[in-house]
Amino acid sequence: MSKLNKTVLLFLIFAAVAVVLNFVLSGFSVTPGALFYEKPGRFTGLISPYYYSVMILLCINVILSVSLALLNGFTGLFTMGHAGFMAIGAYTSASVVYFLLPTAPFFIQLIAGALAAGAFSGLVGFFIGTSSLRLNGDYLGMVTLGFSEIIRIILLNIDAVGGARGFSDIPVYMNLGSVLLITVITIMVIKRIRDGRLGRAMLAIKENEMAANMMGINPLNIKVKAFVISSFMAGMAGSFFAHSEGYLSTQTFSFAKSFEVIAMNVVGGLGSLSGAIMGAGILTVLPEALRKVQDITGVDLRMVIYALTMVLIMILRPQGLMGNKEWKWLSSK
Repeated sequence: MSKLNKTVLLFLIFAAVAVVLNFVLSGFSVTPGALFYEKPGRFTGLISPYYYSVMILLCINVILSVSLALLNGFTGLFTMGHAGFMAIGAYTSASVVYFLLPTAPFFIQLIAGALAAGAFSGLVGFFIGTSSLRLNGDYLGMVTLGFSEIIRIILLNIDAVGGARGFSDIPVYMNLGSVLLITVITIMVIKRIRDGRLGRAMLAIKENEMAANMMGINPLNIKVKAFVISSFMAGMAGSFFAHSEGYLSTQTFSFAKSFEVIAMNVVGGLGSLSGAIMGAGILTVLPEALRKVQDITGVDLRMVIYALTMVLIMILRPQGLMGNKEWKWLSSK
């Protein structure tokens, strides 16, 4: 079986799982809304609404993690502003749907909101990239972190999108079925980029920028392309977050969110697409799983155990859980 056929088969399996799960949770409804964009009106005991929301958040975090892997993992750029791009995407999509397309069909809202979010985030990423990518290492990280905080403060002071109160009453048209499908598509796109000419140029710049330049690769051009693609996908992740939660607060997009996405890459393994997915899964599920510890002990030890787990991973596996390895279905070989 060819690689393309394997990828298509995997995509169909994920699609089937998402549709079947929503079919069961929605009370065995076969309407398009129940399967793809309406959150289940009643839960049949298979899963609680809380864990359903965690699964949606997991998919969104996977999109953020694999998009950041293009920069931190494949191109070797240390950026700390992913929360800013996510915020731009979330507020842009929510504004487009809420103010411009409140009565449009679901499909139009989904496409228009996601594309507007991605396009605006990508455009901002282009301007940030062209102006700051001559910096390297910690300096680039500081610039992008500052950019992320500037975006958050600007949104905090815009009353039209809720300001400090938050943006509420956002149309909700994303459920686990649609988010899971888009997550798999995103992973497939990132894999194709990594295995293509652009991905090889990114890896060459990461290994030795001077040697890549001597071989005819324009490092600045490749870095800007990676930055725009990554910010585009982060913006789309913000769109999906906005329309799965129905409410936005600027506190969600603080610098802690950027650090969280970076930690997903580091824990999973920089330079590994599989590691980015694994890191997102661990750092999304672990804090929620540790709530049981709080219920038993009566003391909130979640963050202590969470931090201790990360420290142990960095001591025992400094290269990350996956290192540079890939799962078979994500391998380029």
